[in-house]
Amino acid sequence: MARNIEPLKTGGQPSLPLSAEPFNSRVESEIDFEGSGGTKPKNYQFVAFRPGFPLQGSELNEMQEHFQVQMTLSLNMMNNWITSGAGPMWYGHNNNAPGDGGGSSSISRNTGLGIGGDGFDTTPDHNTQYAISGPGWRGSTPLWPFHCPYTPSLQSLPHKLVEVSVSQNVVSVQFNSGWYLVDLPLENPDDGSNRDISGLKHWVWLDTAFDGNATDEQFVVDLNISNHLDHDFWIPVGLNISTSYYDCHCTDFNNCDDTLGDNAAGFSNPVACGASRYAVNIASAGTVYANEWPVENQWSSNAQGIYNKLSLVCKVNPFKKTVRYMNNIVLDSWT
Repeated sequence: MARNIEPLKTGGQPSLPLSAEPFNSRVESEIDFEGSGGTKPKNYQFVAFRPGFPLQGSELNEMQEHFQVQMTLSLNMMNNWITSGAGPMWYGHNNNAPGDGGGSSSISRNTGLGIGGDGFDTTPDHNTQYAISGPGWRGSTPLWPFHCPYTPSLQSLPHKLVEVSVSQNVVSVQFNSGWYLVDLPLENPDDGSNRDISGLKHWVWLDTAFDGNATDEQFVVDLNISNHLDHDFWIPVGLNISTSYYDCHCTDFNNCDDTLGDNAAGFSNPVACGASRYAVNIASAGTVYANEWPVENQWSSNAQGIYNKLSLVCKVNPFKKTVRYMNNIVLDSWT
């Protein structure tokens, strides 16, 4: 029986996303906010067409679907940071509250958008150093700031994208699997070379078990602050972002994906290669080494170079016993 090739329909019904036959988009799955199922995204950001190679209908469908995924994630991020988690932008929020919009707290943080304050005063002092901005800063932003706002069954669990723990003056920042909005840092973390930064942002799925053959430990940053408790400075913590091209001609590129062959027949034909893919991935988490930390907010040139390789997520202050996201929202604190 002939298959239905009416646009955006299969079996006479609307077919979105476009991954179903006969459209065969290569966007790996519907948006899986929590990673609970489905094929994990390969983090392909662009379809890189090359002169002289065939143009596949599935590649055009992929571009449409990828755009829709990116827009959906961005809108969800804005909503999550304003309304979900532990009431991050409103008076009297509780770091440990479930994802229900807030809760009372013994520490009042009156830090709305654009308002300053050191995070502990009940009356904000409009100190621009601590002015709160929205998400999407220059660096890497998790899809939600505190607890997962999507599945009620997970609200009682520590399902956070960024977790902080403190034990015997060691502050640990752990990055968990999920979506992060990233942009490339000033320097390539692989070789330290300067990058021509486009300023483009990319939604990237971090899988701590599989990304770049990484292990869980590569996404945990441990900071020993025992000798710096009296020093009022911020220690940056961020992600190392890698980029690469993928092609189905394995002899032409270092990275190969043989599923990029023509899939018009419902399977990939590696002989008929189409466009390449430009991928952005999270390789590991990092910080500026402890021996480079300043006594007073003065960074060495070597520390600045390490800093330039990071796509920043948060910052730790040993003196204030506080961890803040880069937009100054308090992620965690300790006594």
